[in-house]
Amino acid sequence: MKGCVSHLKRIGMALAVTAALLVAACTAQNAASAPADSDSTVSPAAETALETSEETAASALGAFWTEGSTAAQTISDYVAAATDALSETYIPEEDRIAVFDLDGTLMCETCPWCFEYMVFADYVLNGPGGDAEAQATAREILDSAWGEKPENMSTRQASAGARTYAGMTPEELIEYVKAFRSSEAEGFSGMTRGEAWYQPMLEVVSFLQENGFSIYIVTATERNVVRGIIDGILQIPPSHVIGTEYGYTATGQDGTADGSYTFQKSDKVVFDGSYAGENAKMCKVDAIVREIGQQPVLAFGNSSGDLAMLQYVLTGNQYPSASFIVLADDDVREYGNPASAAEKRAEYEAAGLTCISMRDDFADIYGENVTKAPVQ
Repeated sequence: MKGCVSHLKRIGMALAVTAALLVAACTAQNAASAPADSDSTVSPAAETALETSEETAASALGAFWTEGSTAAQTISDYVAAATDALSETYIPEEDRIAVFDLDGTLMCETCPWCFEYMVFADYVLNGPGGDAEAQATAREILDSAWGEKPENMSTRQASAGARTYAGMTPEELIEYVKAFRSSEAEGFSGMTRGEAWYQPMLEVVSFLQENGFSIYIVTATERNVVRGIIDGILQIPPSHVIGTEYGYTATGQDGTADGSYTFQKSDKVVFDGSYAGENAKMCKVDAIVREIGQQPVLAFGNSSGDLAMLQYVLTGNQYPSASFIVLADDDVREYGNPASAAEKRAEYEAAGLTCISMRDDFADIYGENVTKAPVQ
């Protein structure tokens, strides 16, 4: 955990210094090049921005990105244009919304499976337990480690998780998740599961926040699990986490329909064992419309489950928009598949997505002293 926090601090310091230098340079350049009169046309949005707020200077990515990375430059250029109050590409701060998938986009999903699978298996097999079907699912998760993902595992695990966590409060699940973060990230040395974040992508999140963007996580992972994963690591409020949803009930409700029951002072909110479906593909778009209420301008994902969200951000947007997809193509520092990623790249680029190569764009993936250590 210390590693992640220290990296974020270094990122923040680097961004602050770079921003200060850019502000100074831009001020000097504008003073030298300004015309004698001021008849230049300024858009109403720019006038409002200049009158009511002090814009954050857009700096550039770089601390964890390879020199000359096209993806990093694209993100930096986009932010510079979006925060330039005198530009036609300016985006008011209240409309600067970026959505991120979680597993495989922001954090590791190969130790040996995504965090949600592993915390579920631990809860069932090493913790309070679960029913026979949940135990079978948990064993299948562990037995398939480092091999092919079992068929329909995402929906089967989520359904088993809903039943297993029934009767728990969301806060109790979050605390279990936070404790599990200290477990070893299998397949790597020098890193816990709670530290298994892609440092270049954390830099993107920090960079966007420094420049007035609101960040949402939109994922297939159950939202309270995500809240536990990011707590104290990412400065993203719980209300900005959108994920797969487990049902809730009051402890005294005893099966009474929600529309017929009034919450009592003696009640607690607990999971009721139900599961409405995985938040993937078009469900992500539906969730964004319902829970955010406006179209994001930036989106980041890594798989087919994110394509609907990525395309939605690009389609009919009132502002310049961009979507990025992380390619798992590093098989030296990570467990990527270069051949599969190469095949997908052409498809993604044809769809208007900007590809981020873990192999070519990430100068560092997990930070200092973290190495790939395959489990025998």
